[in-house]
Amino acid sequence: MAQRSMMKPLTLLLLTLFVGMVLGAAITGKVVQSRLAKFNNLLSEAGFAQILMDVIEPESEAQRAELLPVLEETGRHIQEVRANARRGILIHYQELEAELLPILSEEQANRLQSWRDKLRVRIDEHSKR
Repeated sequence: MAQRSMMKPLTLLLLTLFVGMVLGAAITGKVVQSRLAKFNNLLSEAGFAQILMDVIEPESEAQRAELLPVLEETGRHIQEVRANARRGILIHYQELEAELLPILSEEQANRLQSWRDKLRVRIDEHSKR
């Protein structure tokens, strides 16, 4: 009888802990996703200008109008740098693969190709943001 009376509170405690862990993981995931979205927004042309406008807090519309073209131009430049860096990385991976393929077994070459394909998908997804 004593065991039965202990099971209910113990079950409730374990269920509460489990629900807390699930909620904690979900909230942590959302926070991380939000921070990544902010970072990606900072790297976009429009996002860069808007975030810096929020930081600077222009004192007038005239100042805002003066700041906007400068921030937009910098945002465009950042986008160009990112695109060039992405292309450069892909070129280096192609050169690396050309150098490695003669040394690798067929199985190793297949694993390398699979890894490269996954990398390309990630780079393509990232470039669309």
